[in-house]
Amino acid sequence: MKFSMPVIVAALIAGPAIAQPAPNPSTVIHGDAATAKPCEPAAPEKGLDGELVYTACQIKAIGGAVPKILSSPKEPDLTNLYKQGIQGDVLFDLVIGQNGRIRNASLNKSSRSPELDKIAVDLLNGSTFSSAADHDGKPVAVRATLPMYFWKDSMTDPKYFKKSCHEFLIDVNWRAEHFPEEKPEEYHGWLLAKGAIVISSLRAAGLSGIGQHREFPKTPAYSDVIEACKAKPERPFFDVLTSK
Repeated sequence: MKFSMPVIVAALIAGPAIAQPAPNPSTVIHGDAATAKPCEPAAPEKGLDGELVYTACQIKAIGGAVPKILSSPKEPDLTNLYKQGIQGDVLFDLVIGQNGRIRNASLNKSSRSPELDKIAVDLLNGSTFSSAADHDGKPVAVRATLPMYFWKDSMTDPKYFKKSCHEFLIDVNWRAEHFPEEKPEEYHGWLLAKGAIVISSLRAAGLSGIGQHREFPKTPAYSDVIEACKAKPERPFFDVLTSK
């Protein structure tokens, strides 16, 4: 069961500046590494008391350093939520000030679970950040976006490959109910499972199989897997997926 808060500063992704807490320290990007495209907007905006608020693109262009997470609360126990199939992403828009403190935080994307959103808010409020810096190392404010990921399945967890059809159906039913606009085949858990089958195939073939022409294992259609799982919910999900 994994929760993660990677830290990314805006413009390293598309769009206005963004910063997120990450497992790896943020790197200093020098001016000669700036992208060819000019930043939009080109100049930082004026914030509180005339303070300049940069975007990631602008910090990158002047050879400054982006923020990184310094500390975060203990990983929450999401067992009860995960048993109900409740999982997903939460996204915040915010400003990280010169002192590293968060302000003007707002929810950009909800997980569509009030319980999960509240956990995300508590994690945000309990986290501390370093400030961004200009090319001289002087602290500056930055407009950022912080994503938090709450997904129970992980290919590094041995229990994942023992998942039952019953568990899979709980996950997909919650997702379908709360994200009716999403195509079932685009569900994170389904894509992860298909990827796990491909990776397992490559491992079985040895590293020499990578880069060589080979047939990847074909998984049944999503609808066929759902019907098979409904017929025998006690079956191991990956047995159905690999047509065993």
